[in-house]
Amino acid sequence: MGNIDSKTTINTRRSKLIHNKQKIETVEPVLSERQVDLLLESWDVLKHDISKVGVVMFMNLFQTHPEVQDAFMPFQKLAQEDMEHSAILRSHALRVMGTVDKCLARIRTPEKLQTLMHELGERHVNYNARYDFVDLVGSQFVYAIKPHLEDGWSKELEEAWLQLFRVMSYYMKKGMQDANVITY
Repeated sequence: MGNIDSKTTINTRRSKLIHNKQKIETVEPVLSERQVDLLLESWDVLKHDISKVGVVMFMNLFQTHPEVQDAFMPFQKLAQEDMEHSAILRSHALRVMGTVDKCLARIRTPEKLQTLMHELGERHVNYNARYDFVDLVGSQFVYAIKPHLEDGWSKELEEAWLQLFRVMSYYMKKGMQDANVITY
């Protein structure tokens, strides 16, 4: 009596994920060959401005969804102007852009892309990342890249990028669900 069995300890991260499990799509999103070609062509243009694109993406994400900013410990209660010049924000934005680059490098070997995003999802559980925030990134990315591709922008290109982020999000969320969370 009086002892607490670690198996009965509730892990809030795991329970949040289980609560949100129904949000994952039941149909695995896939990219068409045409979408793959469009993504690779446009990435050749974009990759020269990835730092700028990443910061714009996060700044817009924080403006449209302030609750996301509050989820990042270093950015809580930080003024927009201070955040725009934050080395931490720039570093995180570059890591996200690096993930996009890695996904595109693996785009013709879907199992490698899936593994990359699954593992990223598993790691994000340890950062207390919110499952419902994962889907917000794709539309913000499209908003950030459009000015850089204005001459070649089309509805088809926009849909290709959104579909890539659906694929990335799908496997990242699966990784978050499957993550081994240590409870004490």
